[in-house]
Amino acid sequence: MKIVFIQPNVGFKGHTWEAIGVGYLVSYLKKFFKGDLEVSFYSAFYDSDDEIIKGAENADIIGFSCTSPQFRHGLSLANKLKRKNNLIVFGGAHASNLPQLVIKEDSIDAVVKGEGEEAMLKIVEDFSRGNQGKKQIIDAGYIKDIDSIPFPDRKIIKNERNIQTAFKDNGIRIASILSSRGCPFSCSFCSSRCLWGRMPRLRSPENIIGEFEELIKDWNIQFVKFADDTFTLNKQRILNFCRMKIEKGIKIPFGANSHVNTVDEDILKALAQSNCRELWYGVESGSPKILKDIHKTTSIEKVKEIFKLTKKYGIKTRAYCLLGTPNETMEDIKMTEKLCDEIEPDIVGFTLLAPYPVNEYFDYEIMKDWDWSTFDEYNNNWVKTNTINNEKLKKEQQRLVKKYEKKITFRQK
Repeated sequence: MKIVFIQPNVGFKGHTWEAIGVGYLVSYLKKFFKGDLEVSFYSAFYDSDDEIIKGAENADIIGFSCTSPQFRHGLSLANKLKRKNNLIVFGGAHASNLPQLVIKEDSIDAVVKGEGEEAMLKIVEDFSRGNQGKKQIIDAGYIKDIDSIPFPDRKIIKNERNIQTAFKDNGIRIASILSSRGCPFSCSFCSSRCLWGRMPRLRSPENIIGEFEELIKDWNIQFVKFADDTFTLNKQRILNFCRMKIEKGIKIPFGANSHVNTVDEDILKALAQSNCRELWYGVESGSPKILKDIHKTTSIEKVKEIFKLTKKYGIKTRAYCLLGTPNETMEDIKMTEKLCDEIEPDIVGFTLLAPYPVNEYFDYEIMKDWDWSTFDEYNNNWVKTNTINNEKLKKEQQRLVKKYEKKITFRQK
């Protein structure tokens, strides 16, 4: 059976990390499917439409993994590739958040909602038995023991291309590890809960260390980026991971997303000792009113405390800041700027609110047919607040990017 996985592009100058989700699907199928498989992968960030269409035209199953900005291009490719005897499957964030809408497309036969490994295995097994059936939405639930999932197949997803891109952008060879699935927080602007769920499932320190070592041995990685929504959810797991990394003599540095409510001095000390170089915090706003609006369960005082403590242990800090929530005023933006001046992050980014499916700002009736490929959280012509229009809001974003240009995330340079 020939299976082709495709990562579509976006309609603007986009950036992508490795397709870890596809890598997991491939390794899971190779382990658990009993038949013969011929699997290949194309990324529209590197491969042309012609190359993708040529490579996928004789495939039995064609799988697309899409964010919302990637969906329009994915659908265009699917329309060109659909044949009577092939099966086209869509998964990823967009399909998981809008499965009933996505399945209505003529060229799409199946939609995977949420986690994809077991769902994709079922699709492949059914196809091998000749049970292609009618259009379907498959929600296989969540794999509780995520240590049981093989490491992602990085050769299939041509990880070296992403590593080279990261080297061009940052001067070092970087790859990502996903050490957990699910986030317990309820930030109003986030859509990931429909993909991974709310209940965190954590890989063991031993399992993470195993993938860490594989990346160093097979891919000559110089920095590991943890792709978790929040890496520091469980204190004992972090302490054990840091201890094991030190005991094994693994000196390669790493960075991760964190939350100021999930770290303390013990964790920061252990992270620093194990060569954690960077922690990336969702500061979002310097206004208590806005933090409450977006369900950010923290305080300005806590943000200041943790940034100071993180710096004490020599770990670089990144602050994610969000502009454009409905009740935000110019005074609130000034409060965010004042907070950035006080906490002095080493890296900072200023993004704009995007109403991705299905965060709290997504309106199904108005936005269901939007072309998401035209904007993202770095630049869009949609967002405005109750008191600040889009033009003025973008000017504020540009002003802040200019002010902090020596610290700004490379995405905004």
